[in-house]
Amino acid sequence: MRLIGENLCFSYGGSAVLHDVSLAVETGSLTVLVGPNGSGKSTLLKLLSGFLRPERGTVSMDGVDPREYPWRDRARHIAYMTQEFQPGLEFTVRETVMLGRNPHIGVFGYPGEADRRAVDAAIRDMELEAVAERPVSRLSGGERQRAMMAAVLAQEAECLLLDEPTSALDIRHALDLAEYLRALRVRCGILMVTHDLALALRYADRVLLLSAGGCVGYGAADEVLTPSALERAYGCHSEILDGGHLRSIGFYR
Repeated sequence: MRLIGENLCFSYGGSAVLHDVSLAVETGSLTVLVGPNGSGKSTLLKLLSGFLRPERGTVSMDGVDPREYPWRDRARHIAYMTQEFQPGLEFTVRETVMLGRNPHIGVFGYPGEADRRAVDAAIRDMELEAVAERPVSRLSGGERQRAMMAAVLAQEAECLLLDEPTSALDIRHALDLAEYLRALRVRCGILMVTHDLALALRYADRVLLLSAGGCVGYGAADEVLTPSALERAYGCHSEILDGGHLRSIGFYR
């Protein structure tokens, strides 16, 4: 599977938020999207998922515009995790994760054995067994985010578009998720938005750095996350910190 965006441009109310951005999301690769607030990261995911139509440029999934697919067929190919996902407040974790199976079950269908297996696996992989029957409204922020992630995994799509999936997670769960996605990329293409540049430096196959709606760099993490590129994007000086077992990025004014 290959999801490609070419020369994408988009505006809200006449204000340009993306201009001439290109990238590919393909099986076998974890692409990490980084950039300051308001740089167009979430908008780019919405364009790739087919929720928005580009003003200029094209989106294609194995040569076909995702918007041409009926929503259920498109959802079997592309799973999109938003920052605004709000399940029914009294849904249990298991019921919330089962929502990810909707493209396979249908509107009036009932979950089958394959659906239950997919949900059980996603709950296990996101370490939610202990709270599986608890209402989502009674979860911590990190547990809720992991439930959202489990629903995306249960969808069993070929391409995952994840908008800040680690933002509410503690350090251990953020690292666990990054390791998990790194392994999962053998089966699907993954594009993940994050503000954690250390995660991008350590786990990404490719990094797309956005600033003010434009591409500052796109390629291997070492080639993109350089002090000069980061200063251009964030307006701060930076240094690559190499601790032997772990590399990170430090910023200063």
